[in-house]
Amino acid sequence: MSEYKTIHGIHVQALDTDPSNLGAGQVWYNTTSNQLKITAVSTSGAWATGGNMGTGREVFGSAGTQTAGLAFGSGYPTTTATEHYDGSAWTAGGNMATGRFSLDGCGTQTAALGFGGYDGTSRLNDTEHYDGSAWTAGGNLGTARYHLASCGTQTAALGFGGYGPDITNTTEHYDGSAWTAGGNMGTARSYLVGAGTETTALGFGGYDGSITNVTEHYDGSAWTAGGNMGTARYRLSGAGTQTAGLGFGGWNGSTYQNATEHYDGSAWTAGGNMATAKYNLGGCGTQTAGLGFGGKTPSITNATEEYAGPGITTQTVTSS
Repeated sequence: MSEYKTIHGIHVQALDTDPSNLGAGQVWYNTTSNQLKITAVSTSGAWATGGNMGTGREVFGSAGTQTAGLAFGSGYPTTTATEHYDGSAWTAGGNMATGRFSLDGCGTQTAALGFGGYDGTSRLNDTEHYDGSAWTAGGNLGTARYHLASCGTQTAALGFGGYGPDITNTTEHYDGSAWTAGGNMGTARSYLVGAGTETTALGFGGYDGSITNVTEHYDGSAWTAGGNMGTARYRLSGAGTQTAGLGFGGWNGSTYQNATEHYDGSAWTAGGNMATAKYNLGGCGTQTAGLGFGGKTPSITNATEEYAGPGITTQTVTSS
């Protein structure tokens, strides 16, 4: 069998990090993860296996990126535990002050928000800030709620929908210290997903009395209708922006979902399926570099999957 150098005239590069500005057909060996990698062109996107979480969890908060992810809280049982993802492995972070599940969160691994949720007895309105190692108290939500959605940053966030105590369409803005009322969603719902920023937000899927495929856009003051998802579902996860959204997993009322959909600002199209159908999972990242982790399959899982969206994708070469 011919060697790579004989065919291409060069050796495979040994690098401690994956290169940027990738083109199709590049090959390198990552000395940090001890993996041989190659790039290819994907038209629909594909999921690949990532490192397992230290603890399987569901209905928890998530934030960050594919190479700097964050998971916090969980049911069942309720926990305060936090974990960090570095693109290959999960490690323990600082514990939240209040154990909770069905919360939501946003921001980055070193500047995250976690808010709302349920502690097993009561709906919660408290907010916590994360700095990469410790959680501290922030301002309380105007309405205690759980199974809500969020997007944005630690100092410019949105929280919307959820149960508070009934299914609600209310929106709140966070400025880093206090929450204020925003415009109401067109459709009250819970178990939905948020993506984007405080002033260009996306809300999709969820439960409004029935499982829905409705999508809405937020401009910082008002919500308007967007394109419907291909598959109505709730308890899903997602990532991305208002014009480059990603939705995956969930439950359609009869089966766990592995379907992925891409949003371009007006319409949803099918992406690559997850390896494992699941719901109540966490998600973060972008449409072209997403992360899905934890959830229920139907057993609670600690599995992680990494998504490479349409375009140049990186694949790990494994021996059979």
